[in-house]
Amino acid sequence: MAMENYRHYFDIDPDYFPAVNEAVINSNPDMWRKFFPHDTFIKLIKNTVNVLDRKQKLSIWVEGAYGTGKSYAVLTLKKLLDADESDVQEYFEKYEMDKDLCNNFLRIKNSGRVLTVHRYGSSNIHGDNDLVLAIQESIEKAFAAAGIENKGKDSLKDAVIRYLTDAENKQSFNVYVRGSYADLFGGDDVDAIVEKLRTYEDAALHALMDKIFKVARERQIRAFSMTASDLADWIKEVIEVNNLKAIVFIWDEFTEYFYNNSRNLTGFQELCELSETEPFYFILVTHVSSGLFHEGDKDFIKLNGRFVNPHSLISLPENIAFQLMGAAMEKNKDKVVQDDWADVTDDLSDRTKESRKIVMGVASIKEKEMLDILPIHPYTALLLKHISSAFDSNQRSMFDFIKNDRGDEIKGFQWFIDNYGPEDDNPLLTIDMLWEFFYDKGRDLLAHDIRTVLDYFTRSQNQKLDADEKRILKTVLLLQAISQHAGDSVELFIPNEKNVDHAFEGSDMDGGAAGRCAEKLVRDKILFKKQLGNGKFQYNAYVNEVSGAELDKFKEDIDRKTTSALITEQLTDRTTVTDALTLGGAMKLRYELKYVSASDFDQTIRALRNRETEFENKIPAVACFAKNDTEANAIAKKIRDALKDGSFNIVYIDATVTPFGQDGYSQYRDEMAQSMYQQGKDNTLASQYSNNAKDSLKKWKTRIAGGEFVVYTKKKPDGERATFMEGLMAILQGINKEKFPDCLEGSYNVLPTMFTPSSLKLGVECGATRTTRQTFSSGNVTTKLETALKDAWNDDKYWENHPNILISRIKKDVDEAIQKAFSDGGRISIKSIYEIVQCKPYGFMPCNLSAFILGFVLKEYIDGSYSWSDGLTNDALNLDKLKEMVAEVINLQITPNARYKDKYIVAMTPEEKAFNEAASIAFGIPLHLCISIEQTRERIRNKMKEYSFPIWTIKEIIPGIALKTEESVIRSLIDCYCGIANSNNMGGSKTDNSIALEIGEICLKNKNASEDLKGLLTKENCTEGMKKYVADFEGGQLIELASEIEDNGQYINVLRGKFDADAANWVWNIETAQQKIREVILEYKIISESSKVIGKNITFNNTIREWCDKCGLIRISYAAAKNQFGAIESFMEMLCNIKRAGTILDSQKQKFLDLLVANAEGFNRFYNNQVDLFKEVCAFYLDGFSDKEIRGLYQTLPTGVFTDDKAAYTNMVDAKAKDYRSNLGNEQLKALWKEKTESASPREWSRKHLMPILSLVPDAEVQNARAAFGTLNRNHPDASSVEKAKEYLEKASFYKLMDDQTTLDRIFRDTIIKNYAVMLTDIDEVKRYLDSRITQEPYDWFGLPEVDKKLQQMAEAKYNQEGCTRALEKIDSMDVADVKRYLKELIKDNMTVGMEIIKDN
Repeated sequence: MAMENYRHYFDIDPDYFPAVNEAVINSNPDMWRKFFPHDTFIKLIKNTVNVLDRKQKLSIWVEGAYGTGKSYAVLTLKKLLDADESDVQEYFEKYEMDKDLCNNFLRIKNSGRVLTVHRYGSSNIHGDNDLVLAIQESIEKAFAAAGIENKGKDSLKDAVIRYLTDAENKQSFNVYVRGSYADLFGGDDVDAIVEKLRTYEDAALHALMDKIFKVARERQIRAFSMTASDLADWIKEVIEVNNLKAIVFIWDEFTEYFYNNSRNLTGFQELCELSETEPFYFILVTHVSSGLFHEGDKDFIKLNGRFVNPHSLISLPENIAFQLMGAAMEKNKDKVVQDDWADVTDDLSDRTKESRKIVMGVASIKEKEMLDILPIHPYTALLLKHISSAFDSNQRSMFDFIKNDRGDEIKGFQWFIDNYGPEDDNPLLTIDMLWEFFYDKGRDLLAHDIRTVLDYFTRSQNQKLDADEKRILKTVLLLQAISQHAGDSVELFIPNEKNVDHAFEGSDMDGGAAGRCAEKLVRDKILFKKQLGNGKFQYNAYVNEVSGAELDKFKEDIDRKTTSALITEQLTDRTTVTDALTLGGAMKLRYELKYVSASDFDQTIRALRNRETEFENKIPAVACFAKNDTEANAIAKKIRDALKDGSFNIVYIDATVTPFGQDGYSQYRDEMAQSMYQQGKDNTLASQYSNNAKDSLKKWKTRIAGGEFVVYTKKKPDGERATFMEGLMAILQGINKEKFPDCLEGSYNVLPTMFTPSSLKLGVECGATRTTRQTFSSGNVTTKLETALKDAWNDDKYWENHPNILISRIKKDVDEAIQKAFSDGGRISIKSIYEIVQCKPYGFMPCNLSAFILGFVLKEYIDGSYSWSDGLTNDALNLDKLKEMVAEVINLQITPNARYKDKYIVAMTPEEKAFNEAASIAFGIPLHLCISIEQTRERIRNKMKEYSFPIWTIKEIIPGIALKTEESVIRSLIDCYCGIANSNNMGGSKTDNSIALEIGEICLKNKNASEDLKGLLTKENCTEGMKKYVADFEGGQLIELASEIEDNGQYINVLRGKFDADAANWVWNIETAQQKIREVILEYKIISESSKVIGKNITFNNTIREWCDKCGLIRISYAAAKNQFGAIESFMEMLCNIKRAGTILDSQKQKFLDLLVANAEGFNRFYNNQVDLFKEVCAFYLDGFSDKEIRGLYQTLPTGVFTDDKAAYTNMVDAKAKDYRSNLGNEQLKALWKEKTESASPREWSRKHLMPILSLVPDAEVQNARAAFGTLNRNHPDASSVEKAKEYLEKASFYKLMDDQTTLDRIFRDTIIKNYAVMLTDIDEVKRYLDSRITQEPYDWFGLPEVDKKLQQMAEAKYNQEGCTRALEKIDSMDVADVKRYLKELIKDNMTVGMEIIKDN
């Protein structure tokens, strides 16, 4: 059989439903026929018969844990009540049910028409209005579904429709929905509302009716009200007029109703009492009812009396559970696969005989039902049936485990059959495999007591266990938890050795391995054995080993926590309970919301009252929370007292309708105490307990957000109820609209990001330019800013053409304030403008939308006609400045800044306008760029830069030029423009503004002045004016010097360069200009004097560069020779500094000129005789050198050393001297060798003669010769080696051998060829052979092993060719005695021959 996964043999039936909900019910109308009528369902049928027989005039309450099939059961009951007689009989017969019960059931059905109503879910029922509407709506839908025409009076919905379609009522109601309630109904009129009433159902209908009820309450419209009593009367009537035997109202998933209405059950109780007198019966379906109310709750006791006692507890019998699991596995229909599966089940059956037998005995399950669930282990299957009771949700039931197919994400049964098969080491789904589905992925839904046990696995110590130990620990914990949850009533779930072994029967831990592993966990202190009496025990986790006394002290600490501390405690998702009431969008900004409990309520509202002046555009509010009903009552009283006091203008949001509750708080308290105890002992476990505690708070947060609120205000001291956060937001928006009727958020539907201050400057820009981008762009036409301002967007006079729209009203109020301020003082602060829109009726808030609207209404003030000012600076008001000003004032609302300085929008005066126009004409600046004093001044300055020289130079050439304006006026204007460039030019007594206004005044009086200036203000005129000024300055000295150095009139350009070098040249006054002229005169003097030393130059920069180049050629360091320079030392120091810097400071120029004049001759003498000073400065290092050698050494020194420090220079000279000295000896050595050998080096001689020169040297001299030859072969030998080599070579005797070739061949034969000479007789042939075969140079052949190896090869080849023949001929010519004697002599020295003779014997 091939190795296949279980999916090969069977799949999960797609019609197998993990849970029955409304969608399943609607899409599978015949699924009731498959429901197996177990004992608890039969009891439900009997109760139903008794109730319909009026033997018990009560309603029925069906309850049970998640996953027990409650919804399926009541659906089947409804279908049986609705079905015809044959279908009922078929169902009873199919499941072999009691015939008497069947007859009674049919008797009831046949005695009159029973209308069954089925409603699913109650989370949207908040209060009697919702309850009445839901019941009426469901009954009417049941009439329609049953084909019965309801002959009773109108329902509440119909009554509302009839009322609103009446012409007069419609007209009056339209006034409300188009007026103060327009936002509530989203702009709908009565016709649209009626149409929605006719088409809406369920939640949508409820939401719409809630809005209508709100208007009815506030406007006293009695026609819209229907109490529970009214509904009871209506039900009586429809039963009577439609001749019904009964109405059975099945309300599934009714648990949420009790959570949402626990303090408001009166209306529901009244409807439940109806069954006493009328045949109207509820069949409620909830989770286990004991968890819905506190023990001793009077409302529950009273309500519970209206239901059959005991409640119909739906539980899933074990055999049914096993049948359902087996039925879910749809076998492969292929005959071959079925045969294979039969073999597999035989094997799995053999593996699980004992455990199967035990489970069958305990649970009364048939053998076939047990076999049908394989490969689920029998123990696992039984545990699966019970495990759903441990969850607070139907998302983790037996059915969900089987059906769920989310693979690795959830690891349910479908994951198992995809990853395991019959050939695996463990082919069974054992209990440990439930862990990931029910704990790792489902822990948040676990009942508290179960999770406390299972959390033990996360202890840090347990993470070190091996895989099998973890499997056993998971199994023990699951058994312990479920056994404990079931009150230890199921023997098979007690985690003892026997059950642990049976739970792994047939697996890879069969044969007692599981029990032995559990025992090891006991020895390792992971588990302990809890004694049960009579010698019995169970394995237990160390979960409850902490004594109560130790935990009590921690619980006391927890009890001291206030509710305010609980609601602000950070949860695992980094939120807090208060986040259940987090406001979003505009409301988050509008409300100053504080979260309180009974402990800090008083101090918080007092603090808010003390800050009331800060809340001009905000609404203070407190959200109240309670831990229990006692605190809730205390909060209610405090709210009443505060409202009665009258001095608190606060909105009170009462969330105490949903208190933490005793169960929630107990869980929090227990888990947090365990966490505090484990802190420092097992931090991982401590963290787990802490997370469990916080999960209790998290569930409270969820209940609050989905629950009910009551909002109290001065206007509505009795409170206004809101369901869910949507309802609360609607009320808060209404309060906001009432306080700020023209608020932006109340009129404009925009993106939520508009109510954050994230992009204020961009908002101003988008508003002012009427464009939208980035944050301010929406892809939804309904939230576009263009849509919000549609009537004003493209209308340049929108406030005149559409005066009544909101943006026009804002515009007119702002403009009115601006014009009044202009008339009073010529300016208005941006802060004042913001304060106008911040107050009622607008209530602007610090956000993007406010920035956008301000940009939109102020855009007319950035057209160039207005400027801005902060009291010191005045400039054109442009878009960038408006963005900055508005953003700054809005940010000021968020973060107050004591250093904030008011910015103003300023109107322009005639003098300012004349100044701008005159500057435009005179300086040739486009008029649109001259729109403020500040901006025009900058333009003038930039224009002045183009002239190179200050414009006051023009005054030098004015005489003789024809002008329309008096010369004195032009001179005054020139002085003023110099002043506007730099007010210090006018003594600093005037500001830029006052000078500008003076210019404007002059130009207003002298209309032609601007045109006259225009003709004068040129670059050429400024240059001519400066030339004239220089010609008269200090007797024309600069002109004379320029002529002397023959600069061809370049002095004026040099002077221009002085002005151009400074970006602020236009600020120079006459005194500054005179200073610059004197600087040029000084530079020209330096050029003149330097030409006598370094040659002719006509520019100062070239002169300094020439001096630097001159100094670079000095090979003596100034620092080393400082004390030997004598009279020129100061000048040399100056030159050194110039050389280092590459330039000369202005402050040093005069000193340089003085030194140059005094030392020019002395410098020339030194420069032309540098070697003399070198010998004096470096005498120590030059010892032993001749004058010629010193000059040679000096020439080797690098240039550029003039600026070196003394140490660096002397070290360099020392090294150069040593190197020079060494090079002198090496040259002598090479000359000696050349003379003796007629070759450049020993290596060259060896190459030339193809023999190593060392072979000529006597053995005793080889070491010395090798060293000497090595020195000769190196390029840069050290002086010591050179001396030793000279000493050896001067005495060497091998030179005489070099001249005789015969002698050289003999030496080569004796020292190189040696014993192989018998065969290798041709010396030249041997040399050529070695040269071609060996990579080393001939110089290196001496003593080289590779030479001997190559010679041996060559000799052997020669021997094989001719040597052997010669040897044989020699032997043949010898007599026997000579041969013997020769052999005897040979083997004495030749072991090889001797061994060959011995070997051959």
